[in-house]
Amino acid sequence: MPNQVSFVRQTVLALTIGCLIASFLLSYPSTTHAQDVDPESVLGDTTMPPADDVSQNFPYGITGKTPPSLTKVNYKGQKPYHKHRINLRVFQGCPQVEISEEGRLWATWFGSNVQAERAPFHEDQFSVISTSADDGKTWKEVFIFDPSEMLDGGASDPMLWKDPQGNIRFIGLRNIDFKGKDEFASSAWEFTMLDPENEHTAWTKPRLLGNKNISVMKPLIFPDGTIMRSMDDFKLVGKPDKVRIRFLKEGVDGKPIFVSELPADNDAGFAEQMPIIRKDGSLFTFYRAKKGQKFAESFDGGKNWKLGGYYPMQFSINTKCILKTLPSGRVLLVANDVQMKKEGGKNKYYYTDDSGQERILDKNPTSRTRMTAFLSDDDGKTFPHKMLLSDDGQISYPSATVGKDGAIYIVYDQGRGVIGQHAVFLSKITEEDILAGEVVNTESFLNNTVSRPSDHGGGRRKGDKL
Repeated sequence: MPNQVSFVRQTVLALTIGCLIASFLLSYPSTTHAQDVDPESVLGDTTMPPADDVSQNFPYGITGKTPPSLTKVNYKGQKPYHKHRINLRVFQGCPQVEISEEGRLWATWFGSNVQAERAPFHEDQFSVISTSADDGKTWKEVFIFDPSEMLDGGASDPMLWKDPQGNIRFIGLRNIDFKGKDEFASSAWEFTMLDPENEHTAWTKPRLLGNKNISVMKPLIFPDGTIMRSMDDFKLVGKPDKVRIRFLKEGVDGKPIFVSELPADNDAGFAEQMPIIRKDGSLFTFYRAKKGQKFAESFDGGKNWKLGGYYPMQFSINTKCILKTLPSGRVLLVANDVQMKKEGGKNKYYYTDDSGQERILDKNPTSRTRMTAFLSDDDGKTFPHKMLLSDDGQISYPSATVGKDGAIYIVYDQGRGVIGQHAVFLSKITEEDILAGEVVNTESFLNNTVSRPSDHGGGRRKGDKL
């Protein structure tokens, strides 16, 4: 009987909140911003010089268009003391995950041997590509994206995604301080795996995508094979009246179709927007803001966007969340299930339990904890189903992919520079698990370690100043 009463209470609570949220979304005074701009004016001229141009032949001519490369590591015959080995690493985070057609898992993140993250040029940072052939039980680091030998370049915000043909692509964001004399000081380069079932796959030559950060959120794939990439100009964060939040629509041939943008929003942090296609064909996205997540909608394929303000359910306060439509038609949201309020002039962080009671976060008083998977049955109007993945310290920056059998793989980081942490975790779950609010599928698991330098004699130590 107590379980039945609890279930009824939860159901009534969810329905009540759902109705309130749906009503809110319908009545919210929204604004529309239509902007379709010349792609080159945003991305820069991405036309590459001829192959014999000095800029294409490192180290003889380094410019923002000198192509980067990937370095193979941990292969048979490699010297064991290479500079990217994990026991030297003191900082890492911002992971991504993807799965091949045959089920090989791939993950990427950025890290450093000497320091914490330092924008905007991220000196001494590199990106790691790791893979697992046993469903995430064990992992092996196999490639490094490291521009540090090119005028002290640094890497940030790598990404893995699967294109409409099933090819896995890697995007490396390279940052070089050209003292304002090169429009590609920050540049996004995309490599495609030629054999994703092979741990040391060959790759295509890199393609220059543009001079904006377009490597944090996976592209949206349309039914016709076109894609939409989310963009942000991180250098303009905090600068009033500067447009930063944009979308790049590309054709199946990779050529830009249009660039659209949202108006300047001083509430927006690193926007990290990730749209979905709703059942009626319209687009819906959250974007990161100071007090939670704001939302926007498009009814013409992403050219024009209607802004809706803050979403009434508070989550992922000024941190990344992700949206993904699952094969079932439900919408997956992975986010930090934390709310915030002011008490005595200070921020108080809490969550709401299944009975509707507020629970103050005393152990980890931060918005970046309680990584949670939510499900929506109504195209993102409400998210009544949820399952806690991890509340062990600072947990942030999720990424997800779906296997052929419908299994959902989710990665996120823990304590990027915290002693004993700086870990990347993987959880494998199903919709059935989320609907139950706990793991019920025998193949599911939570918080397998993808990478933790302190397990290998590395990591930040007491007294280190990063």
